[in-house]
Amino acid sequence: MYKIANLIWLPIQLSLKQPFKTAQQYTTNRELTLIKLTVVDTISHRTAVGIGEVQSFTDFGYALENQRTSREIITSIITPFIKTIAFHTPIEFADQLANQIPHGSFAKAGVEMAVWDAIGQLTQQSLREMVNGINLQVPVGIALGVNSSPTEIKQAMVDGYRRIKLKITPEVLRQLKAQHYFEHFPEQKFSLDANGSFAQSPNELLYDLPQNICFIEQPFTSHDFVRHAAFQAKTKQVLSLDESINNLDDIKTLIALQAAQAVTIKQGKIGGITAALRAIKLCHQAGIRPWIGGMLSSNIGRAVDLALASLPEIAFPSDISDSQRYFEQDVSETSFTQENGFIAVPNQPGIGIKLYQEIDDRLAF
Repeated sequence: MYKIANLIWLPIQLSLKQPFKTAQQYTTNRELTLIKLTVVDTISHRTAVGIGEVQSFTDFGYALENQRTSREIITSIITPFIKTIAFHTPIEFADQLANQIPHGSFAKAGVEMAVWDAIGQLTQQSLREMVNGINLQVPVGIALGVNSSPTEIKQAMVDGYRRIKLKITPEVLRQLKAQHYFEHFPEQKFSLDANGSFAQSPNELLYDLPQNICFIEQPFTSHDFVRHAAFQAKTKQVLSLDESINNLDDIKTLIALQAAQAVTIKQGKIGGITAALRAIKLCHQAGIRPWIGGMLSSNIGRAVDLALASLPEIAFPSDISDSQRYFEQDVSETSFTQENGFIAVPNQPGIGIKLYQEIDDRLAF
């Protein structure tokens, strides 16, 4: 039986090496909230400290929970509640949290992440082992912003990324099709992420794409399951929903409407590791292909994504870039390097991240 003794959080800003542009956002600094908590084994009286991160964004452009909202939920609602409960597993913790607090997916995910980390240390299991992952290294892709240069795209190919995701708008896709861009690289797998930018555009632009495009991510608005379903029914092109998926009910809606043939799983957005595991299982059983998306996370979130990407149900290379890809400096001594399109999954107990001492000192209880 476990209990939580204390919890603190720390807001941080990570500077991007270069701005990251999507159809909806322009990011130069990534704001995150780090979580640190102590889990107590009430039988042995051993303790372990777990870390997590809250992956909401600074504004409301991506979801209706931002960093300020997440912190308020953690301070006012989650922290008082979790100090009153006991649990046997991280999944039981997540269920109690979800039953008490139906909203605040980003906030819940960050706290739950730290619980998995602490219990992994107490049981001497890596997160990969805890979630029953099977792969010791996983294929990864890279996400490039809107209007990325041909040089950046070619460098990603040289680096060996197994899938290159291009952020697009209708105008960008129109230009790429006119240039027959993808046909120049028939052996390279691509995906296209529209971030809902085709809401006011005709569907025709999304037809007749070359075969080396694995899928199109979120062409229409987040609430428009019906339009996604209607388009998916008319095309062999695989759709993957992202912004539409904020909880397990959204997964069930996707399945019921057959709104897409693939789904982007982001544990930080869907409510945590437990919700992600259940979403992956539901999708796999329904014949929908799950894969692990990225959230401009630090190495903490990257480690969690790698563990989830090690599951056998994952259908596409995940959006988990090299640690050196985005930030001037990350939060941890632990880092991840891709080689020939693969990254090794952490095998240390828990999440497997050692923070820089300066960050750890700022997270002192």
